[in-house]
Amino acid sequence: MIDLFHCFGAKPQHRVSADVAVRMLEASKCRHLAVNTHTIDSVTRGEDLPVGYADATLGSVAEGLGPFADITPVLNINHPVTAQEAVTRARRAVELTGVRIIKLEVLDGSLTTSANAAVVEAARELVKDGLEVWPLISADADAYRACVELGVTMVRVMGSPIGARRGIDDRVRPAVRAILDSHDVPLMLDGGIGSVGDLLEAADLGFDSALVNSCLFADGPDPVAALAEMRAAVDAHASSASTLPVR
Repeated sequence: MIDLFHCFGAKPQHRVSADVAVRMLEASKCRHLAVNTHTIDSVTRGEDLPVGYADATLGSVAEGLGPFADITPVLNINHPVTAQEAVTRARRAVELTGVRIIKLEVLDGSLTTSANAAVVEAARELVKDGLEVWPLISADADAYRACVELGVTMVRVMGSPIGARRGIDDRVRPAVRAILDSHDVPLMLDGGIGSVGDLLEAADLGFDSALVNSCLFADGPDPVAALAEMRAAVDAHASSASTLPVR
């Protein structure tokens, strides 16, 4: 069964309180909490790093989840546009939180597409630090292989630009297929998922996980309901697949 990951908004207009963030995690059954780092220069405590773009923080969401929640924080190095910015921010966030899983991206100027060469450069430095790195790349087999050779533990592959809601763009399908056919670390489809159908296609293609974000806020103000629908679809899809007769 494909693992369902999510963030808590892609831009400041997506407002998520700590209570809503907790309910999103409960609805999705996601075991990872993405902690943003775009405010790293204005905080002095890791617990004050934001979850999303409103007033939810690592500390407030952790408090809402309770001490026995089986949730692992992940540092979301969101929206840097240079490798050096990503590395500096990641190192500072690790220092503040002790969290050692890095959800890494370096984006182009539009903040919608991965700058693959810069991602590889940043991943190289962070892997040297002994961190678990999950880099985001535009679909390209050479970039994928470069990341794997560095020792990353998962690669996140874009299906289409961030916020596009186009699923896997036909123009990158051959590259996505090439990566899937030869992958030796877990793969996440991350970027462009716009519907339940896109999520289930990722499962059918062989992705280990998929991340949704912008689409949770596209059709209304209730990301909890959107995640509940996706979770139900993933569970039903997995159940259906497990009952298919063996030929």
